[in-house]
Amino acid sequence: MIKTMLGAAGTPALAVETVPALREVRVGEVLDGVVEVEGGVAALHIARVTLDLVVRALIHPDPRRQPKAEGAAGEGAAGEGEDAPEPHHGLIMIAAETIATDLTLDPGQLLALPFAIEIPAHAPLSLGVSTAGLRTRVEVDGAQDGADGDAIRILPDRWTGAVLDAMEHLDFRLAEAEVEHVPGDACPFFQTFVFRPMSLRDVRVECVGIAFQPRDHGVHVDLEVDNRGSLFTAAREGRVGLDIDDELLDMGADAVADLLREEIDRLKGPIVA
Repeated sequence: MIKTMLGAAGTPALAVETVPALREVRVGEVLDGVVEVEGGVAALHIARVTLDLVVRALIHPDPRRQPKAEGAAGEGAAGEGEDAPEPHHGLIMIAAETIATDLTLDPGQLLALPFAIEIPAHAPLSLGVSTAGLRTRVEVDGAQDGADGDAIRILPDRWTGAVLDAMEHLDFRLAEAEVEHVPGDACPFFQTFVFRPMSLRDVRVECVGIAFQPRDHGVHVDLEVDNRGSLFTAAREGRVGLDIDDELLDMGADAVADLLREEIDRLKGPIVA
């Protein structure tokens, strides 16, 4: 819970505090709470109060704004030595909700503004270095925006959770979970999970990569197995798509683990002497 003071030249300060009902919420669910706005020593007009759901991501340059190669025809051709922007980490917004507009805040007055924001089914999970939070923005006439931040954890739905639990059951450890953002893409952000084997059964496996695509009543899993090379074989990778749905979960607790085990064994191939 963070309280932020807003002040600008000639503008009395106000305090903004975001109070979610829960600190953990599953994708597809609605997170409730209140935003408390407390007035200063003079009346203020608040144009808008907005709540954003943001996540930390590796942000790639917008391909639509990349400099053209040297010698390309048309305006804006890149000059010699001009470098393309490098990817960098920052916050991206994945959902937003306007919770109030056109308010008058009297001196010392406390406003409690309720909110309800739906967590999208494709929202990145709070695993590894991936973090999420609520960012409240208060637009005040004659002043800069006030902002308050509050961290939350986004948890998986039952289908995604079953896959993550199955990987742990199969002795694979989550080594990396990265969210990447590519402006202009049809799906502007995606999250990948990288698992390392802990069992000698999978000693030939370098890592297993997993990405999720939400579906109605289930999730599609993109599974990639990277195999180590040896004296007689080259390193290689294999990929497969799997659908995890209610029917599979209803087959029992081990059904997802058995399916993943079968596909990982198939993709890592036979032992070569």
